[in-house]
Amino acid sequence: MHNFLEHKAAVQRFFVVLAIIVLASVSVLNLPHRDEAGHSFEANQEKPELPAVSEPPQTVVAGLAPLRKHVVQSGETLSNIAEQYQLDVATLLAANDLSDDTLRIGQELTILPGKGVLHTVRAGDTLWEIARAYQVDIPAIVVANGKKDDNAVLAEGEKLFIPGGRLPLRQASPVSRGTTSRFLWPTRGEITSPFGYRWGRLHSGIDIANDVGTPVRGAMAGKVTFSGWCDGYGKTVILEHGRGYSTLYGHLSQSVVQPGQYVEAGEVIAYMGNTGWSTGPHLHFEVRLNDQPLNPLQVLP
Repeated sequence: MHNFLEHKAAVQRFFVVLAIIVLASVSVLNLPHRDEAGHSFEANQEKPELPAVSEPPQTVVAGLAPLRKHVVQSGETLSNIAEQYQLDVATLLAANDLSDDTLRIGQELTILPGKGVLHTVRAGDTLWEIARAYQVDIPAIVVANGKKDDNAVLAEGEKLFIPGGRLPLRQASPVSRGTTSRFLWPTRGEITSPFGYRWGRLHSGIDIANDVGTPVRGAMAGKVTFSGWCDGYGKTVILEHGRGYSTLYGHLSQSVVQPGQYVEAGEVIAYMGNTGWSTGPHLHFEVRLNDQPLNPLQVLP
């Protein structure tokens, strides 16, 4: 009996010691870990943060910025709308197919993303031909419209923004005397001011800007009735064409015709200048019928 009790006590002591060893081991595992220098550091108990899975990066392709719309309000003019969007009047005229600066309240205007013109692709058009027609570098058109390269195939009817482009104006070609009854463009350049009212006064013609010395041609066959200085117009030439029509060419640098002289349609009559009340080299061109001003864009081809 005595031996049995001793054996039982020994077993109990064994399990007590075992329990102490287990508890000690658990405590050691929960203690802060230490480096070789004895500094403790806690293990990060949080789950490691997985790197965020992102979508594949999107390639940003340069392309035609969205065209905006502007609804004309009371008191607005083409000039101050152009200034508001940092455009020029010629850009607004071209984008909206306007022949003058007459606006009506509620009229909706197309606003281009910058100075330039909007070109509608015709059958057979290429980027090279378009760049040449508007006198701009082809890379500018490629980038502005998100094209792959300068050999991109264009779709008929597609709209292309031509940054810095100018509407090509056809230069009048010399024609035989009396063989035409229609008006021809008197010079090449950019329309910088249209026909219409400005600041309460009628601008009775259009202004076509180009370099001093650009040839100016008779818009129709006719007789020179004036060649000289004419107040704010500066050096001026006036032609009469019959049937009540006459044309005026102002701000010239030089006239090469004399009163009484007959000129052919397309014949050089003067050179562009900056004389009179002028803000830069340009031709002020007027068309009159029975001495009443007409919008030249309504009779020019």
